[in-house]
Amino acid sequence: MFAHVLIGVDFSRAWPLLQQRLMRLRAKGVKKVTLISSISPKEIPHPSPDDIQRVRQRLEAEGEPLRDIGLSVTCLVETGKPSERLAALAQQYSPDLILLGCQGQGRWQNMLLGSTAQRLAHLSDIPLWLEPINDVLSSGSDFTTLVLATDGSPAALAADQMFQALSPHYQNHVALMAEALLVADGRGVEDAQLHLAVLEKRVPKLDTVIVFGEARHALIEEAKAWKADLVIIGKQGHSRLKERLLGSTAQALLEGVNCPVLVVPEKPHAY
Repeated sequence: MFAHVLIGVDFSRAWPLLQQRLMRLRAKGVKKVTLISSISPKEIPHPSPDDIQRVRQRLEAEGEPLRDIGLSVTCLVETGKPSERLAALAQQYSPDLILLGCQGQGRWQNMLLGSTAQRLAHLSDIPLWLEPINDVLSSGSDFTTLVLATDGSPAALAADQMFQALSPHYQNHVALMAEALLVADGRGVEDAQLHLAVLEKRVPKLDTVIVFGEARHALIEEAKAWKADLVIIGKQGHSRLKERLLGSTAQALLEGVNCPVLVVPEKPHAY
């Protein structure tokens, strides 16, 4: 389902983790990889042809081991804001997934951090896999528990469908809904129960939970309790308020649950 993966590469400590994630996703059908390195104006305001060539050579060197294992690899070097260039190239090349390293608080200035990931989530209509950059690389299998954080709205339908499509690859499946989000949207617990009942018919052995209290905190604590290996959330609308909500929720999940977050836009590719 992720035959073509586009990866944002910045040669930081994020890159080994993204390589590791790619190897795991390769077992799920990855055949083509597009590696993109964007020279940010903050790093080099006016990159010369030599600057671009050096980055291109380094990126090609990183792509060779991937070619050696049979993947089709394209390497692209761009200049400009990483989020805008990644979004533009994602639109041009239509990958099935964007893979990006993400760490909050801006502690590592040479990395693609939370602000880039949040902006890219708003700009792109491609599912975005945010890989948390931990102090220690993860190891072993991590296709155990899949968690969906949904509000049951039409905008979240694509995330629900992604959850269903990925569920056969995981042992445990959990769907979470926050009562506070339902109330804010003028709906009640009965609506949540109905939506979760429909999901139960589509995803075998599904555990469903309605969480109470402040939505973001409640979702994080519940996902942590289930020891989530991946949390799927939907991209909610395009207003400034909802963009901030998307960014804060995704980043809070990354930092609070310490596992990958898959942000699914309202109208992504068919799975």
